[in-house]
Amino acid sequence: MNRQQEIEELFSMFHDFEIQSVSKDGEALTLEFVIPWGQVWNPAILEYQIKVELSGCRNLLCEYFVFKDDEANKLKPLALRETEIRTTNAPQTIEELGLEVQSYTYTQPDSYVLHCNSSKEIAGGELTLTATDYRIFDSFDKPLTLDQLKQWAAEWWGRVQEMWDEQKK
Repeated sequence: MNRQQEIEELFSMFHDFEIQSVSKDGEALTLEFVIPWGQVWNPAILEYQIKVELSGCRNLLCEYFVFKDDEANKLKPLALRETEIRTTNAPQTIEELGLEVQSYTYTQPDSYVLHCNSSKEIAGGELTLTATDYRIFDSFDKPLTLDQLKQWAAEWWGRVQEMWDEQKK
């Protein structure tokens, strides 16, 4: 498996990953996420964070949808409110949006779009970036492997499936 395939595999595990911090230095992009997987560990860790360092980040752009700020719009149910599109490439602004990665799209040779929703007053957004290599770290800044993340993801989704099965009974 080459590095692009590994980055794809990494992003394929991102679901409900809340973006906590964003920094960019040249072509190096660092994203820190709160991941939900720690909730099923024993003991549970509710706010477990990982850091992903991406290299080859020549492009970074976030398109996000802000709810229109008028009285008529505020009276509508959230799902029906009108939005305005905004764009930024400023890491601080992206960080402040409260975006949660739900899925991704890959376009060769090295472009990724992270599709996000938001827990704040934003209808969601898309973070578009380029990357050619990566490193992953745990909340203690110790290196993590892709295989370790795969194991955690399997545990998480296994527990979610158990919960769904219990609810069907």
